[in-house]
Amino acid sequence: MEKNLRRKSVLLALAFSALSLQLSAQSHISTQSHQSVVSSVVSANSGNSLKTFFSAGEDGFLIKWTDDDQGEHYQISELPIKLAAVYPEKNLIAVYETDSGLINRVSVWDFNTLSRKYARRFSDSVTSLTFSANGTYLIVGTAAVDGAVFMRASDGTVVDKIKDATGIFSFASTSSSEKTLCTYSPAGTISYFNMQTGKLKGKFPTESGLSHVTTFNNDMFLAGVKDDTVFVVSALSGSTVASYSSSRPIILADKTDKNLYYLENNGRNGYALRELIAGPDNKNVSAPQSVRNFKTLTGDTIICGAKEGSYIMLGSQSGALFRTDNSPDTALLSFYPLTEDIYDKIYDMAPAGEDFYFLTENAVYQSSYDKGIVDRRADNPGQTQITAYGSSVILWSRGTRRPVQLLDLDTKNMATLFTPKTNVQSVRIFGNILLEMESNMYVNAYHLDTQQFEELYSGAALQDAVIIGDILYVAKSSATNPASPLLSVNLTTKETVPLKIDGNVIYALCSTDENMYGIAVESDENSKKTVLFSFNPENMRTTTLLSLADEDTDAFTYLRENEIYTNIGRDKVFSYNLSTRKTTMYNRSASLPIKVSQNESRLVVLNKDGSVSWYNTDIRQVLADWYLTKDGNWYEF
Repeated sequence: MEKNLRRKSVLLALAFSALSLQLSAQSHISTQSHQSVVSSVVSANSGNSLKTFFSAGEDGFLIKWTDDDQGEHYQISELPIKLAAVYPEKNLIAVYETDSGLINRVSVWDFNTLSRKYARRFSDSVTSLTFSANGTYLIVGTAAVDGAVFMRASDGTVVDKIKDATGIFSFASTSSSEKTLCTYSPAGTISYFNMQTGKLKGKFPTESGLSHVTTFNNDMFLAGVKDDTVFVVSALSGSTVASYSSSRPIILADKTDKNLYYLENNGRNGYALRELIAGPDNKNVSAPQSVRNFKTLTGDTIICGAKEGSYIMLGSQSGALFRTDNSPDTALLSFYPLTEDIYDKIYDMAPAGEDFYFLTENAVYQSSYDKGIVDRRADNPGQTQITAYGSSVILWSRGTRRPVQLLDLDTKNMATLFTPKTNVQSVRIFGNILLEMESNMYVNAYHLDTQQFEELYSGAALQDAVIIGDILYVAKSSATNPASPLLSVNLTTKETVPLKIDGNVIYALCSTDENMYGIAVESDENSKKTVLFSFNPENMRTTTLLSLADEDTDAFTYLRENEIYTNIGRDKVFSYNLSTRKTTMYNRSASLPIKVSQNESRLVVLNKDGSVSWYNTDIRQVLADWYLTKDGNWYEF
């Protein structure tokens, strides 16, 4: 701990001396694993280094793994990343982010500057993502009938390159001259297009339903997986050259290889690295040759990988990364993870005077930036949210029916306040009223002084609620009755009045004794807009404070004195000063911000990966990023 505190003082001095240089987001260099499934591993094509790879995860992180086995971590999305492609010989990477529903977004990132160059949303899911051989175009295959979308890699401009219909394809590759495009359709066809005229050159029937498709041996062969079988077909005719049974094979794509490598999972018997050797006449391949054998992984499964030269990187279900190579070895080898799971994720936080409470899976901690000492105040009985209440805290779990509990941090006494009837959505405190919302349907009040529980309002598509005086304000979707995104409910008479305010949906409310603030989303076929607004109940006046020309349905607000904070757009924290009407942007850390808390001297941001970022509210720059270690100490970046 003493070492970490000394390190903190050095980094603090460096932070103040380098403020003029600290203008953008920052990444973290560590061996920390992904927080969930590794969805894609791709070669980084980084100069002369064949050991540099990118891993992408369902946690929205991109990690660049370099020769020294260190990873540069940066979270680019609140959504899972499903596909990734690297620009030839440059530090640009394209990714496909999706919620597997309405949002299908392709974005291109400059990993040198950690900045997004451009992004495009698609109405259909993306089935293929690749750069052309020289990096002129980013080629996106979609589940739409017309299939391909070509964008100039430099700026994202859509280009009409292919005149004939490509149909739906799951693999695309261009010739080295970028004059020819080859595609594979899961319907069972290989097609070639002239990229200069945009016309179809040829189309051949082939094996249908192949996944993990790649080419090898100078694009002479195309390989894919179906029904625990590796298929190799002629890329020139579509005819099947060979097929070999294989248990859950992972093709390790390197199109520059003469031969094909794949990893198969033989369950309790471990993993085997196999090689298919291309024949000298380019008409056949050998039976699978054993290259390396590995012991099974306990409690984990390898699900993706990539190869560059002789180097191989593999990603797992748990978020771990492994390195190996394709040098033959007859010994039974072990997979040694490149990554570690060394941090204790912070689920939630709350102000505690000059300190803050931090909630992890097993404990409630109290700490501050200036003291740097971690005080374990109590055990956590498995809750995920914390709300401060005097010398106690209220513990609850969003999206569950777990009891809402009051924990006295001095006596360690834990009392159940009530058990929700449906899933808890939010818990707020207004004086002696604990305002609770369940399942987007019910707004309830638990009276902390009398221990009485009552339902205040019920409806459909409810988002949030606050109390000002004796009026309950309920934010909702305007698509449900009454057709307004904001309602007022008199707590005495129960009279409900729809309020006139623009928006398809309103959420993330906060309030003072006189005014209310929140986020409104306005969306139609022609435009999308998200605004941070203020609303004065006395004169019914609404004022726009901040505006985003996109749809954001999951931002937060946090109000302290004259400053209101939000992560509208989800990439950075903004503050709006209600007195000066000035907006300030806070530089973000490696992970996306999801919550803000503040006391007299410090602002702390909780990040999506469970870390916290400390700010001096006057300087508005990141002082440090802290992670809690498994043994309850701070580790600082």
